[in-house]
Amino acid sequence: MSTSTPQDLNAATTQWYNTNPELEDGRLRAHRIEFEVTLRTIISRLPDRPGLKILDIGGGAGPYTFALAARGHAVTLVDLSEGLLDLARTRASALPPSSRPARILQGDATALSSIPELAFERGTFDAVLLLGPLYHIMSAPLREAAIQHAWSMVRSEGGGALFCAFVSRWAHYRALALTDPTRLAARREFYAQHARDGEYVRLNEGGVPCHAMHHELPAEMPRILQRVTGVRGENVEMLGTEGLLVGGLCKAVNELQGDDFEAWVEKCMEVGADDHGWMLADHIVGIVSKA
Repeated sequence: MSTSTPQDLNAATTQWYNTNPELEDGRLRAHRIEFEVTLRTIISRLPDRPGLKILDIGGGAGPYTFALAARGHAVTLVDLSEGLLDLARTRASALPPSSRPARILQGDATALSSIPELAFERGTFDAVLLLGPLYHIMSAPLREAAIQHAWSMVRSEGGGALFCAFVSRWAHYRALALTDPTRLAARREFYAQHARDGEYVRLNEGGVPCHAMHHELPAEMPRILQRVTGVRGENVEMLGTEGLLVGGLCKAVNELQGDDFEAWVEKCMEVGADDHGWMLADHIVGIVSKA
């Protein structure tokens, strides 16, 4: 466990993204299955009307923002990293106005009310995306605050929904088995603690935290969403975004095109939506409806 405060770790992670924005920007382009399954799930849950108002909190350089804006929706992108937002602004400048985000704002998922442009917009968004912050906020109360803030922005009438992404606590062990299998035995104490609290903090060469992640227990994800939002279990749906292609199994599939790729997207959506299959995934999305 890190001895740094959650605020220190948040600042370190933000600086890491400011310095390396292209790494996160390229991740979803490389992991096409995760992106397509998530995007199609979002689109399928949106109200059936044009020009929806959507808030993408912690959306980085805006892969989902731009995909939804291209479909005619008014999307506000919020992120803490100016490096990632600069990439989004550059991308937006090359597009026709009709395909650009409505707004690109700098702000903290745990303090949305401090963003002046959003101060009077609670309960006005048809959909709110929280697809990145929960696995970088290193405090349970602050993670819950981020969910509460995001939930407060969702429109009550008309089928509004919140989409929250988590990283499974067991995803890291799959990656470890593929890339550095002897590390588990070499660092038993570290991984015993990680199994308990899900904290994974990378240190730079000087031993200073430079990037922090929280890995959540899959069984806890729907419980957290129910507790924080106050909805009943039937209003929370879970989706495993890689389906059965977890732990790097999607690498070859992500290179496919046309019908070959489409067949795998459909299969992963089927497995990812299964009552138990979603727990297999590395990245898991919880969908909370106000309907």
